[in-house]
Amino acid sequence: MLLLNGQPIRESGNYMINFSPPIIRKSVRVTILVIGLAFCSEFSIAKEVSFPITLDYGLLKAFLIQSSYTDTNNTAQLINEGNGCIALTLSDPEITGAENVVHLSSEVYLHVGTPLGDSCLMPYEWNGSIQMSQIPKLNNETWELSFETVDTKIYSSDGTPVKSFNLVWDRMMPVINSYLQDFSVKLAPPVEDLKTCIIPLFTPEAQTEAEMLLNSIRPGGMSIDNEGVIVSIIAEATEIEESQQVDSAEQLSESELASFLELWETWDSLLVYLVSMLSEQPLTVADKQILMDLLLDTRHQFVSQINDQSIERDFVRDQFLEGWHQLSQIFKKHALHGSVETGLGYLSFITAADALMILDELGPTFGVEVSRSGLIRLAKILGGESLELNYSPGINRGLQQLFEVDPTEELEEPSQQQPGTSNPPQQDTSLRILFNSLNEYLFPVAFAAPLPSFQEIKKWQVPETDLTNYMDRIQKVLEVAVTTLGIHKDLSNTIIDMYHILIPAVAWQESCFRQFTVKKNKLTYLLSYNNSSVGLMQVNERVWRGIYDTQRLRWDIRYNASAGSEIVDLYLQKYALRKSGPDILADEQTLCQLVYAMYNGGPSQYAKFLKRKADGALYDSDNLFTQKYSWVKSQSWINIERCL
Repeated sequence: MLLLNGQPIRESGNYMINFSPPIIRKSVRVTILVIGLAFCSEFSIAKEVSFPITLDYGLLKAFLIQSSYTDTNNTAQLINEGNGCIALTLSDPEITGAENVVHLSSEVYLHVGTPLGDSCLMPYEWNGSIQMSQIPKLNNETWELSFETVDTKIYSSDGTPVKSFNLVWDRMMPVINSYLQDFSVKLAPPVEDLKTCIIPLFTPEAQTEAEMLLNSIRPGGMSIDNEGVIVSIIAEATEIEESQQVDSAEQLSESELASFLELWETWDSLLVYLVSMLSEQPLTVADKQILMDLLLDTRHQFVSQINDQSIERDFVRDQFLEGWHQLSQIFKKHALHGSVETGLGYLSFITAADALMILDELGPTFGVEVSRSGLIRLAKILGGESLELNYSPGINRGLQQLFEVDPTEELEEPSQQQPGTSNPPQQDTSLRILFNSLNEYLFPVAFAAPLPSFQEIKKWQVPETDLTNYMDRIQKVLEVAVTTLGIHKDLSNTIIDMYHILIPAVAWQESCFRQFTVKKNKLTYLLSYNNSSVGLMQVNERVWRGIYDTQRLRWDIRYNASAGSEIVDLYLQKYALRKSGPDILADEQTLCQLVYAMYNGGPSQYAKFLKRKADGALYDSDNLFTQKYSWVKSQSWINIERCL
């Protein structure tokens, strides 16, 4: 569709335009050509786009219960007189549909008698069900979706159709029909939320086109399938003049990098919020694996981009679109229950996220991008205006549940105490002393202990001479971490024995067995060259944010060792063994190399490592780890002098 001064010009389509005099036809053609050439810079091509509002039957059922089945145990008492002598109750609603018809069914309990004092004379009791076939209708002005009943069937308790009604049913049927036909869904809030989400997704240069798109929004068609009712929103998206293309990967300026980091951290915070919300639902094992894969891959990709010092300009947009592609199916299987407003917020979020996917497919000439304000707007639709997307280092319960970090004690917020300060004295009983002693060794990850004192930290400073005692203590920390892991996860002896080699090899490769280092004459935690991984096991703070306590990773060597050991076990159990099967245990060295590759680069390294192993093209990091693995296996600890 062509636009002139913001107004649509309807093309001829199937209409016949005929000017009889040839000179007039020629003049008109010339005039149109001149106008087109004169105003071509102002002309834009508008493309009709359709955004779906998908009301799956589970969500429709939730809306129906919230609006109509509000009595005890999700029932609807339509009539209750004479202490139940005359009663009509609906329960257990279900909604299905296909071929443009929605079927609303409900259990029905009917009791009819003559009330007399506390008695009920000549009682008649009936149990069965009702099914109403309905046609959805959308009010184009108010965006209210209602359902017109076109057929009603009654079934007895054994499922037999009731073909003839008695006098009682003749009176009750209008009551039921009238009550259930009052059910409707107001789609105006999702449409308005969609509009508020669209604006921040357009570049500043495309705000005029965004306003035109919003002004053109109108109801489209409606379809019904086995999954739900889909209402289409139609709009006109207008192309803008395409700016000069830039390389997708280039060196960013300092200010551009700061903006990129802020945008990605907002996206990561939104992802954590969504994953945490879903982790509270009854997920399948496959769903949980998708969420873990998504979070780890997203974060490892970001770390890789930062390490390479070349940022894809569309990196966050691509991550969001890919992330939503994976999340949407899980979201749609687990409608959020609660108030009607909560359900509408869920519906609004789904609609807005789907709309972004559709707008992105139109290409860069429509001026769409993922912005920080757009992500925040999306989050507020789902979580309310008070929701803040803070990139916080604190522990997140939902992530811990998803990754099966199972605290034995109630976790507190990350301690703000600085190393070197003392804690208030406690009156320890002998039982508390024993408990604290056991916790220090058996539950170093789960137990929310305070940060170690400066004196404790000093003990782990690498000595200038005589490394024997230091290495003995380091080995003891790693042995305890492996033993604790074996107890918590109920691991086989085969895997535990392998971990006694694999985990020290990881620590050797990652940190050369150091938790701390001296910088500018000050003792501080060991930090990777890219300022993201810390301590003995070089646990990446960005990748494992929310799952482990950042401060304890930095200052508590036992906590760091246990966290790293859990990560090793995660990649072994959830990836290597799940994908390759137990047969891979027979090739211990390859298995250890594979697990380390994922430890170092994320889940995507599973396929990548096996391919480069088969091609004989291992990375330097693969070979260096294999060297450390062989040294630990042969007890060649003397080689530690090469890096300590």
